[in-house]
Amino acid sequence: MDKKKTLGRIILIVAFAVTAVAAAMAQTVDKLQFCSYGYTENSDTIALYFNILDSNGEHIKNANIEALNEHLLFLENGKRIEGIVQPANGAFRIPREQTISVVVDRGIDPKEKENIFQTLRQLVNGAPDSCIYLSFFDSDVTPAKMVTRRNLEEHHDDFKQSGSGETCLYPALYHKLREFNGKDDNHEYNPLIASRAKTNKTRNAMFVFLKGNATGDYGGKMTSLQVWNEIDNSEIKPNIYAFYFVLPGMLDKKLQSALELYTGTKNSKVPRGKYVPSENQDEIFEQVGQVIENQKYDYEFIYTATHPYSGDVEFEAKRGDTPIGKETFTIGSKEHPWEPRKSNESPSAADYILKSLMALLAAFLTFSIFFCIMKVIIPLIKGKSFQMKYYKKYEPEYGITKRICTYCKQPIMPGQPVVTKCEHIMHVHCWEENDYRCAEYGQNCKTGIQEHVCWDELFTKSSFRDCQQAISGICAGFLSWIVYELVGRGIGKENVAPWIVENFFTDAHPGTQFFETVSNKVASFLAIGLLLGFFLSLVFRYNEEYRKKNFSIYMKILGLSLLSALIGWAAFAVGAIMLCMMLEAGTFVIPWYASVPAYLLFSVCTALGLTIKTSIPIKSAMLGGLCSAAIGFIVLYFSNIASTSHPWMNMLLDLIIYGGGLGASLATVRILAEKYFLVIQNGAKAGTRIPIHKWMNATGGGNKVTIGMTNDCEIQMNWEKSNRVAKEHAVLFIDQNKQLPMIKPLQTGVVYNSRAELTPRRPSPLVNGDTFQIGETIFLYEETE
Repeated sequence: MDKKKTLGRIILIVAFAVTAVAAAMAQTVDKLQFCSYGYTENSDTIALYFNILDSNGEHIKNANIEALNEHLLFLENGKRIEGIVQPANGAFRIPREQTISVVVDRGIDPKEKENIFQTLRQLVNGAPDSCIYLSFFDSDVTPAKMVTRRNLEEHHDDFKQSGSGETCLYPALYHKLREFNGKDDNHEYNPLIASRAKTNKTRNAMFVFLKGNATGDYGGKMTSLQVWNEIDNSEIKPNIYAFYFVLPGMLDKKLQSALELYTGTKNSKVPRGKYVPSENQDEIFEQVGQVIENQKYDYEFIYTATHPYSGDVEFEAKRGDTPIGKETFTIGSKEHPWEPRKSNESPSAADYILKSLMALLAAFLTFSIFFCIMKVIIPLIKGKSFQMKYYKKYEPEYGITKRICTYCKQPIMPGQPVVTKCEHIMHVHCWEENDYRCAEYGQNCKTGIQEHVCWDELFTKSSFRDCQQAISGICAGFLSWIVYELVGRGIGKENVAPWIVENFFTDAHPGTQFFETVSNKVASFLAIGLLLGFFLSLVFRYNEEYRKKNFSIYMKILGLSLLSALIGWAAFAVGAIMLCMMLEAGTFVIPWYASVPAYLLFSVCTALGLTIKTSIPIKSAMLGGLCSAAIGFIVLYFSNIASTSHPWMNMLLDLIIYGGGLGASLATVRILAEKYFLVIQNGAKAGTRIPIHKWMNATGGGNKVTIGMTNDCEIQMNWEKSNRVAKEHAVLFIDQNKQLPMIKPLQTGVVYNSRAELTPRRPSPLVNGDTFQIGETIFLYEETE
């Protein structure tokens, strides 16, 4: 019995000791420093790479993994996530935001410099591109050059060059410190170091390798105290690690004191660093290896992703209830969301069918919203505004004894409700009975009409015909989305997009997760520009082309649509370049505003492309495009319309809203821009401007302009001397269905655009800038807004 009790006590003591040790080890974690992240598309896991620091800011390299798993909590956007902490073993463990300037004394022995080059190789192989910079010094200091895995061997010869015999260490340190702040006006420096350092002020280091086996003046005209003052006053202070080769008995006490000062060995005001003098080369490089290890992240937290990702994600680490670290990363993007799939399972046919049905429902609902806005909300608002402004109680006018209603021909009595929009005052009930317009509208009145909701005609064929352009735009957006999903939400993933990111995002590191995220976003940009530009142009040009379509007409539509696709692609390519440049100010986050220039540029360029060889005015197209882009962008980036489980829905809504909004704005062009003119181009009447909109109108009333020799014509060609003009030679009118101005020859001899003679009795559309000739007179058709 005593043995059992003794054994039980031992077990309890051991368990208590293990728990106490684990708790003690967990308590040493003072701060958790997130360094990077990783994920693989169509996988189900995310990795967070981090360091843990003690109260002195030192890396805890060999922490108890079990204790970390027990005492560390990780949160994703405020919600706890379950996963496993383990030692990191990735190839590139130096974080991408780390900037390391390597400065080498040319006077070092060639064999030692070869060892330094191998150390540089170790450093470069563990870091993403654009982290490592190399420069040399003797009597002067060279500008820093970026060293990557691809160009490492090109710098090998630099280590073989001998020095001048001088070692001006202090001026070299001065210039290299100024390089981190981009303030050295008297010396050439690499601006990438300053731009990176400003973004990450606490993750900058300087490795200084110098020859210490000689005494003398290391400062030239500059003392160590001057350099010290510059270090102390610099806005950005890199951690300085000085590796000092010295032969036995040759240690320079003055230099030792200066290096201890710079590296912070004796003064807490300077950056943290390390001063390593040694007579043993192996010891030096062992210390270098330890410093390099301290630049890397040590641990990773791997967890299973349970939902799609399409933007910025905030991660937080806690020890118990105490927050010890926080960082935000971009995982996927709005245009290219990352949707994890358990065990790499592919979507089933049912998933595709459900997705298609949801997309069709979204398109239908989008059209319903546009239809409601166009046919109910806008007319209702305008109608109410009209009533407030022009519906009044009649007050007898000075000098007028009796006012007659122009519709019912009955006297208007004082106090009766009347409409005062034009000079033809009417009773309100007469106005409404006459379909909310003046009795003289279209003949002797141009302004007497009120927009209103025609409830009894709301769902008629003609009402839906008014929304044809909006329907076409939604269809264009829907088709763009279908192809967009089929091509994997990106075009040029393997070549163009990475090339743009690598050449215009100087902080990009090929092979890293953030580089891939930005590349996917750029590839999505290119796909959106190409597809939306093509399909928008295709449907709108098809609607605009009312001539009998033959092979040449179809080829014209296709060719101009391909041109618009190229314009959209180029616009988004430039927008992607601007996005990359804006990302210089970020770390692992793609801010929403970095995408704004791309969408605005696309809208402007696409709108201009749609006006080529069409009757769409530039101003209307641009305003419609910008408004639609703004609404679509807001839906894409700021709405929660789509469930977080279906991030692709936001992209679908963005495309169909952009297309539908652009179509809706273009559908109102003819109603808003009813100022049509004929300008005589030759003869005695050259320059005469005839406002034909006085007689023709898309909304009813008078809608005919006849041209000929008789006095009954609106345009009487009494200046013509030839006998080729008939009494009524042609008529102009607005086609109510097509909402386009048309010309219909009544006789032969009407030449269109100086090329073709129009067939009598067959209407043809008039586009802004068209000309037609009757007799000897050439008319130019013009539209204004």
